Parts: sequence; C-alpha cells; structure tokens
Amino acid sequence: MKSVMFSEIVGAPRGAGPRRLSPLAAYGLTLALGTPLLVLALRLLDPGAPLACIVLPVLAGLALPLCTPAPGRLDVSTRFDARHLRATLDSALADLGYAQVCAGPDRIRYASTARGWRTRSLSVRIQPHVLEVVGPIPTLRALQAALAGPAASTAPAVPATCRTDLSSRETVAAAIQISDNAERVAGMAE
Repeated sequence: MKSVMFSEIVGAPRGAGPRRLSPLAAYGLTLALGTPLLVLALRLLDPGAPLACIVLPVLAGLALPLCTPAPGRLDVSTRFDARHLRATLDSALADLGYAQVCAGPDRIRYASTARGWRTRSLSVRIQPHVLEVVGPIPTLRALQAALAGPAASTAPAVPATCRTDLSSRETVAAAIQISDNAERVAGMAE
C-alpha cells in the first residue's frame, strides 16, 4: 500500500485500575490486602496444612499478572480519510483470527476468536488520517505485516559489491588513514 505509513510499535499505557489508581498501585493494593486474606482463608479451610504449602502457591498465583505482555500501539497513517482503510483492516484482522465485537463512528473493538483462558482484544481509534491500534505487541507486528502486503515483506535483494582485488597493503593503508582521520576529528572537537 503506497499511501499508508506505519509508526513504530510502542508500548501503550495500561488502563487505570479501580477508582483511578495506577496499575502498579492497584496491583500493590491487591498484593497487600489480598494475600493475607487469602492465606487466612486457606488456613481456616485446612488448619493442618503446612504454611509453606499455602503461601507458595498464593505467591506464584500473584506473580502471573506480571508475566502478561504489555499492550502496544501502532499508528497507521494515510493521506486520505482513515475510514477508507476499515475494510482492509477488517479483512487483515479476520485473517489473524479476530472478529469485530462492537463499533462506533470513531472506535472499533475486535476480540480473538481463538479459545483460551484469556480473551485477547484490539482497540482501534479512527482519526481523520490515522488509525490508532492498541493491543498485544505480537498481534500488532502481524497486523503491520499483513497490511503492508507481500511486497513489503520480500524486499528485492541488493547486489553486494565486494572488492576482493585489494591487496593486504592497501587494506592496512586504508585502516591507518581512517584512524588518522578519526584522531584529527577528535582533536578538532576539543
């Protein structure tokens, strides 16, 4: 697609937690209050169980949210109205296994059709000349490759010009000249 440019995929800020807390503060609050309560509840359930058999699985379970991939953001810029890319975006995401869940005039939400323990979703915000896609970074990379098309993924091979007819003296002389030039430039910078 000649009239489409892609931004770098960057990390997107996670959504705010309950009552406008930052995600780190919400996780810390959950860790500080939830862990002791869960340990006490499990201890009351089975008082004969060793404390290590209760605490270690609880701590392992609390570490799982730290392993989730951070969401990323990809901006797809175009010279014309970004709404015209909607059909292309729908077909590319359908090929990746996503289906449209809800849509508005300037927002679209997609969810993965694959079954799993966690639902993967993408959020698309439509601006006049930009589609802002927020979702898992591996999915954004696959979407970028799908939208770029097969021509972008198979770049033509550039013939390498390799000179093997240089003697070792010429190679050493060139290296010395480069070294001398670097020293002169360093001297001028001081």
